Amino acid sequence: MLEKEQLLAIGNARLRRQATYASVSVALILIAAKLYAYFMTDSVAMLSSLLDSTIDLVAALVTVYGVAAALQPPDREHRFGHGKAEPLAALTQAAFIVGSSVLLAYEALSRLYHPHDIQNENLGYVVMALAIALTIVLVIFQLYVIRRTRSMAIGADRVHYLGDLAINLAVVAAFGLYQITGLNWFDPAFAIAIAAGMTFSAFRIAAHALTVLMDRELPDEDRAKIKQIVRAQPHVRGLHDMRTRSDSDRVFIEFHLELDADMTLRTAHKVADAITDALHKDFPNADILIHQDPAGLEEERLDTQIAGRG
Repeated sequence: MLEKEQLLAIGNARLRRQATYASVSVALILIAAKLYAYFMTDSVAMLSSLLDSTIDLVAALVTVYGVAAALQPPDREHRFGHGKAEPLAALTQAAFIVGSSVLLAYEALSRLYHPHDIQNENLGYVVMALAIALTIVLVIFQLYVIRRTRSMAIGADRVHYLGDLAINLAVVAAFGLYQITGLNWFDPAFAIAIAAGMTFSAFRIAAHALTVLMDRELPDEDRAKIKQIVRAQPHVRGLHDMRTRSDSDRVFIEFHLELDADMTLRTAHKVADAITDALHKDFPNADILIHQDPAGLEEERLDTQIAGRG
C-alpha cells in the first residue's frame, strides 16, 4: 500500500500535467479567436493580444516539456533528479516574451506614424470577453496547482496569463476610447504599454529562474526553522555548515550534526533519522543529507570561510 507522501506526490504530478494541458488548450482557442478578430478589426492592440497568446502557446509547450522532464525520477546521470528542467523552461519563456515585446513595440511605433482606423469593434469586444473569461478560469486553476505543488514553470506560465488579463483589458480600453474620441493613436499607445509590461514580466521570471539555477539558499525564515527543528532534538549539541537549495518543487538540505563524541554509531544514526522525520513534517519534499560530527571537533568549516568573506 502506498504511503501518504507517495500518494501526495502522484496527485501533485497529475495536477502539474493537467495545468500544462489546460494552458496549451486555452492558448490554442484564444489564438484562433484573436487571429480572426485581428483580420476583422485591423487593430494593433488586438495584434498585441494575438502575439501574446502565440507566445503563450510556445511557452506552454515549453512548460509541458519542462514539467514532464522535472517529474522524471533520478537516474544514473542525474542523481539529484531533473527538477531544474522547470527553471530552465521558465528562462526560455522569458526569452520568448522579450522577443515578442520587441516585435510588438516595433509594429506599434510603425502604426503611430501610419495610423489605421479600427473596424468591427463589437467583434473585438466579444473576442476579448471570451479571452478574459477563459484566462480567469485558467489562472485560478494554476494558482491552486502552484499552492499544491510549488511548480516554478507553472508559476511562470501563470505570470504570462496574468499579463494576458491586463492586455485583454487594455485592448477593450483601446476600442472604447477609439469609439468615444475617434482618435486612432490610443490603439498603438496601448500596444506600446503592453510591450513594456510584457518585458517587465519577462525579467521577473528570468530573475526567479536564475535564483534557482544558481543554487541560492532558502529564505532566512526557512533556514531558521531548520535550525530550530534540529536543535530541539535530544542529544544534539549543535550544527554547522548548513547548505540549502531548491529546484522546481523539492528542497535540498545538508548540514553537519554535532553529537557526543562517545555516542555509538547506531545511536547517532537513530538521532539523524529522528531529525529527518521531524524536518519532513515542515519540508515534505526535502532531500536531507546529515553528516555526524563529534562535538568540539576542530576542523575547517564552510561557515568560517563564508564569515571571512563577509
